[in-house]
Amino acid sequence: MTAARHEPRDVDPRPVALVGLALAVGIVLTGLGGWALLRYYEARDARRSAPQNPVAATLGEPIPPEPRLPDRPLLDLQRLRAEENAVLHGYAWVDRSAGRVRIPIERAMELVAARGGAAQ
Repeated sequence: MTAARHEPRDVDPRPVALVGLALAVGIVLTGLGGWALLRYYEARDARRSAPQNPVAATLGEPIPPEPRLPDRPLLDLQRLRAEENAVLHGYAWVDRSAGRVRIPIERAMELVAARGGAAQ
C-alpha cells in the first residue's frame, strides 16, 4: 500500500498578489486612458467647430416653439381652477345689450329644479 500524498504547502501568495497588482494597475491605466481620450476628442471637436456667433451669445437661451411645457404646472393648475371657480360661482354679464347674465351654478340648479324642467 502506498502512503497518502498531499501538497507540501498552501498556495504561493506571491503570484496571487502579482495578479491583483496587475489588475489594479490595468484598471488605473484604463481610466487614465479614457480620460485622456475624452480630453483629446473635446479639443478636436472645439478645433473643428465654427466659432459661436457673437450675436447669438448675447441672446441667451432660445425659447422652444409652442406648445412648451409649463414651468410650474401646479401653479398653473391652481390658477386654472380659480378661474373656473370664478366662472361657476360668480355673476357676470354675458351679453349686456341682450340682458343675458351668468349666475352661480348653485342658483341656476335651484331655478331649474323650481321650474321642474331643463333650462332654456
